[in-house]
Amino acid sequence: MLGMIRVITLEQEEAVHRHGALLEAKYGLPVISRCIPDQSLGVYDEATEQEAIPKIIALARELEKLGCTAIGISCAADPGLAEVRAATGIPIFGAGSCTAHLALTASERIGVLTILEEVPPLIRSILGDAFVGMERPEGVVTTVDLNTPAGKTAALEAARRLQRLGADCIALSCTGFATMGFAAEAERTLGIRVLDPILSLGAAVAASHVGGK
Repeated sequence: MLGMIRVITLEQEEAVHRHGALLEAKYGLPVISRCIPDQSLGVYDEATEQEAIPKIIALARELEKLGCTAIGISCAADPGLAEVRAATGIPIFGAGSCTAHLALTASERIGVLTILEEVPPLIRSILGDAFVGMERPEGVVTTVDLNTPAGKTAALEAARRLQRLGADCIALSCTGFATMGFAAEAERTLGIRVLDPILSLGAAVAASHVGGK
């Protein structure tokens, strides 16, 4: 069983489990999904990341007690990844680092599309010399902004800018892109590989054989 930690506070169970449902459908992984409290806009800068980390650790411990054999942190900034690994005894997967590692199997010219002002440090360190640049959709600050018609249009324009920089693979560095099914549409539009952070996390869990018990 994979425990999926959503780093945005959602009320409807369908919304809470949306990322888990993607992995159940794609990889046949059983998933239990939970949100951290009191973060209605999610994690989008250093302050909200630091606010989220203790909540993520507490929730990971709770999910481990419930019998989860692995934990997925549904945020491309991988908040608390090292801390959660230290606090639990099961494998912990971060959406951002999983995306970066998978991107390296597909290309040596990778662009990062993020809603942050900078590329998350772990993603940047993993990509190394394969990193060609980053772009941020204009007018998008939070995942809530991203999941709007204007956010989607801005994201496609930002992806085109990365392609013009020479990227032949784009790593999506916000799990809000998974919520809106952006990767598949961007691939059809641009004709290059676009990696979804939640599906990348699922691929890593499925390959490790730790999330299906």
